[in-house]
Amino acid sequence: MRPQQLALRATNQYRTRDIMAYLGLRYYFANQCARRDLWADEVATHLVMSRSCGAYFQSRHFKDVRVDGQIVHRDIFLPGPNESFAEAALLAECSRYAAFRSPEFVFSYRLSEGEDTQGVYKPYFSGLQERQQKIAAACKAGADQVVRYTDIKRFYPSISGTLATEAWQKACDAAQLAPRFRELGLKLLSDYALAGKKSAHGNGLLTGPMLSHLIANLVLRNVDDVMSASFPNRYFRYVDDVVLVGSQAEVKRGRAQLAVLLNECELDLHDADTGKDFELATGDWMAGADDFSGDISQSWMFLARDLKQFLISQSSSRATLSAMFAAEGFRIPLPDYSVEVSDARYRDRFFDQLRRYPWLLRKIFRQTTPSMLISTARLLRSRYIESLNEVLAIGHDADGYARKRAIPKIRYLAGRLLYLAKPEDLPVIAERLRPYTELNMLAEVMHTVGTRDITRLLRMGGNAAQSAAQALKLTPDKITCHVQSWDSAERQGLAVLRANGITVDGPADDDLNRLVLWHESGHALMKSDELFIQEIACLHGVSTAPRHPEILETAFDPSEELAFDATTPIDTY
Repeated sequence: MRPQQLALRATNQYRTRDIMAYLGLRYYFANQCARRDLWADEVATHLVMSRSCGAYFQSRHFKDVRVDGQIVHRDIFLPGPNESFAEAALLAECSRYAAFRSPEFVFSYRLSEGEDTQGVYKPYFSGLQERQQKIAAACKAGADQVVRYTDIKRFYPSISGTLATEAWQKACDAAQLAPRFRELGLKLLSDYALAGKKSAHGNGLLTGPMLSHLIANLVLRNVDDVMSASFPNRYFRYVDDVVLVGSQAEVKRGRAQLAVLLNECELDLHDADTGKDFELATGDWMAGADDFSGDISQSWMFLARDLKQFLISQSSSRATLSAMFAAEGFRIPLPDYSVEVSDARYRDRFFDQLRRYPWLLRKIFRQTTPSMLISTARLLRSRYIESLNEVLAIGHDADGYARKRAIPKIRYLAGRLLYLAKPEDLPVIAERLRPYTELNMLAEVMHTVGTRDITRLLRMGGNAAQSAAQALKLTPDKITCHVQSWDSAERQGLAVLRANGITVDGPADDDLNRLVLWHESGHALMKSDELFIQEIACLHGVSTAPRHPEILETAFDPSEELAFDATTPIDTY
């Protein structure tokens, strides 16, 4: 039985967020019946409503490096697979009502609708592109204007449980949401508060669950409406990043108005000395109007599309393509779709498409050959290195708008070069990134893959290890590790690498590493005190070896998106 829409949405959404959450969903959906939308709507939601507390994995994600060299982490709370599936059903129901949908001037975390299965939310990049286009239109609409950027300080952690609950109830009233879905949302918010109190997180909105993004948008609904009325077609928000367009006097008053409105929600804006609050003339802003619409990003998308098409239509040639990529120095992950595409119902649909659209057969076998994929990857390698050199030429001491433009470009290009650049070039690129504090993690990931020394990477936590794991496991050379003190971040990073099938010497006395190593005693984790671990262990089932590496190398469904972990940004809140 193929997964239905909600299973695919949940799987695609959490795959790029954290592989522990993804593994839980994959084991959950090993039960064919659990893949049904009806299961999410009824069984999963019932299990959430009847539990005494939530099962969250407190993942340590790299956030920043202090001036003294100490790593600062962000706690990401990942829900167990049953909650993730119930959450998908709740968000799908919310998408039916205007009260929950983002207004046109809010471009982040827009709920998926219709037949979309890319995630419970629409892809982040499409929102960034649309916002850029709307800002450009506002800049062109008037003379003598300025663009003002400002940013909400510690957005999610500053949203109190009371404020979150009030925003949810208000939206439910407006939508006349069915009582069982209203109560499900309240139950989840209650469990978030309980999880926060048990940890050092505090009373703010949990970062990690997908419902939190909807709640954050609802909390700002009145702020957004008032600001949009004051700045019609000139107010634009993406998560915590706000842009105003108008005369210098107008945007000054507008920023003050925004600060007052946010203060009523116990939220604050960053000060100008943080580099997150600045303004510039619209003419200067227009120099970057096309930053999110270049053909370089489209080229990567075309490569990913052609790769997936090849892996689905010619799954038996996957090993050949993998060897050819390795010979060229590429580290491109190639998930195995062979089991899923061998399903009789999938084959029937595929051949029905070929009968209806005979040109599709010519396209598949003419355009997606190993040699053409290699040629495309070579071309992108050359273009991305050249483009990266051009952007880095502005210098790491750039600030304001110049820096705001440069950092996403550098992150985009370097993230893809992690998979495309020659191995010997990775440490060189890493050293060129290090002066940019916003790129600390990416620089360490590239250095790690180039040198295969994971010592400094592990202290950054699970998201850093996940960003490096795909490329690391595609190179057979020995891993070097000289960690002296194994804190929770190091242990989680170690577990992520081990879950990917990478052999690393290190501790195995915590439940997370016992889970990923499994061995013969893995079944004992079915009674773990950590409920997230307990749930996944039960779903994993009794076996003498871990199933995680195989799960991560195989596709859940032909509709599952290709995941490149180092290229998907984790938003800051």
